[in-house]
Amino acid sequence: MPAITAALSPAGAPPSHTLAAGTQGLPSNVFHNLGQYSPWFPASSLDSEAELPDHCTVTFVSQLERHGSRYPTGGAYRELRKTLRRIAKHLEWVPDHNSKVTIEEALDPSLRWLRHWTETKKTEDGGLRNRLGNSELTPYGQYEAFASGRRFSERYSHLFESGTVDVNRDYAESTGTSKRQSPLAALERSICSDHAAQAADFASAASPLWLWTVVRKHLCHLVEERRSEPEPRGSLLERPFVRASGADRVIATSRFWLQGFATPRHEFQHSSPESAPWPPKGRPSVIDTFKGRKPQRPIVGLPEPDVIISEARSADKMGQTASNNTLDVYTCLAFEKNVRDNAQSEASRRVSSFAKNATREIEKRLAGQLGARSGGNKDRRGERLHFSPKEIQQLFSLCAFDTAARLDPYGFALDDPERNRDVASPFCSLFEADEFANVYEITTDIEKDYGFGSHQALHRALATPWLRELLARLEGREPMLTPPTSINTTLDSSSETFPLPSQRGPRAFADFTHDNQLAPIIAALNLWDEEHAWRTSETTPFSGRMTIEKVDCGSSQEYIRVLVNDAPASLTEGKWCPASNTTDAARTHDHLCPVSSFLSQLSWVDEPAEWNRCYEKKGR
Repeated sequence: MPAITAALSPAGAPPSHTLAAGTQGLPSNVFHNLGQYSPWFPASSLDSEAELPDHCTVTFVSQLERHGSRYPTGGAYRELRKTLRRIAKHLEWVPDHNSKVTIEEALDPSLRWLRHWTETKKTEDGGLRNRLGNSELTPYGQYEAFASGRRFSERYSHLFESGTVDVNRDYAESTGTSKRQSPLAALERSICSDHAAQAADFASAASPLWLWTVVRKHLCHLVEERRSEPEPRGSLLERPFVRASGADRVIATSRFWLQGFATPRHEFQHSSPESAPWPPKGRPSVIDTFKGRKPQRPIVGLPEPDVIISEARSADKMGQTASNNTLDVYTCLAFEKNVRDNAQSEASRRVSSFAKNATREIEKRLAGQLGARSGGNKDRRGERLHFSPKEIQQLFSLCAFDTAARLDPYGFALDDPERNRDVASPFCSLFEADEFANVYEITTDIEKDYGFGSHQALHRALATPWLRELLARLEGREPMLTPPTSINTTLDSSSETFPLPSQRGPRAFADFTHDNQLAPIIAALNLWDEEHAWRTSETTPFSGRMTIEKVDCGSSQEYIRVLVNDAPASLTEGKWCPASNTTDAARTHDHLCPVSSFLSQLSWVDEPAEWNRCYEKKGR
């Protein structure tokens, strides 16, 4: 078995913030088996023995977390739309079942809802874009982040100076990468902009607009005076030090997480998506345009991360510049060329081989339910409907994406299950319950394991940059920067943008990233190794997280505890804590690894060998 075998209790979180699929209309046999598109859930059943002993205290914590549930990316959406249009074109020729039409030639009555999901015109998307937005967090994904931040605050509140945390303090900017927007700045932008001034120029005397012009000038004068004063920098003990990779959905996750961290003063409030209406409309007029991506979407009233690291590969029109990034590694050349999005990679070939056989019966069943005649390639209806394995996987993913779009976060926030009655997408009904675990989950497990996990030869290289930063914080020293790997040396050389734990500095850190960065780090720590089957839904679901704690139990020895989605790593399983069976920790508590043992299995991290593999020629 892997090292992750048991889950923690919610550590004081109230039931309304215990996000676990299997409640509020989400059957666990489906939503625990959607791979990287699974909503967050504790990795396994609760285990009271996983709680820390009473005499032990966490003195340092570092959490690496994936963004929350999102809409499909632009590329995934276009593929989904293409598949749905094929279905729509086919259904134009297929009647509903009646006395004149045999069941074999008719649309299965249970699938009549498909007629209201699809259209054939290339200028339309059949309402798909009206239900599914573009890449950004769904409101439920916003809540996943909020709830994670709240759980973090409750679990580690002793690491902060006071119980009342001001996460909205406007810290002084130290680099162009650190982006902050205070309420003062928002006020200045809204009423003191050139656009507002031009509008005021057309005001006539004694008119309401003229009166507003007078008030506006005084307000802008006060704002300017206030802005010129130096901003006090808040105590670093007031909140965790938070970094986010530069994608909109990752930044938004960090901000909702920080808002959740500030509870109970702040209750959850969603921000309406930009690319789709929420709640989803039944059948609105078709919208078939993508809104332009933004490096950071403005969401009013939410705190900001301390550092945002650009994901731009080169300077772009959105103002981002190319940057090394430990939270989104794209500088390992061998991986980019031979693995990522490469149809000839081992991961792609293994997925293709498995899916070809595993989806065969599903394809036959769906073709029959959709009234597709067997034999030949064409009939009087035109092209016959035959789903490829890839299209079957797309329909599985629609179950996840459409459900995430439908989920009402206030059903969880207000503990009101009625809000999510029958919330599961009708696309989930296309498949038998066991097919989610035996087909789709296994497909995603193979994809992640051989693409980014323990069976990927370069997984250690991808993990090296972030692990160097982790070791630096655990050992209280600057990170190894030679070679720089994908570490942003400008940021990591400054105590403002890469502080180390200290009595007067932060002792809690949270980084926000993507699933394809979280997976290799989990694998590199030997939490899931080559001997154990990778489980994507338990490692990198939406809002998936890995938490590393340093623990003091009152002796000269300090310990490390690692949790993946609230499941603590076991010393007796896996290889993450070598020689741990000879320590007192192993005899008294199965989840505490001596710091020295934990560090010993990471001796390779500061060496150049693993990263240098990124530049080796294939076959050497």
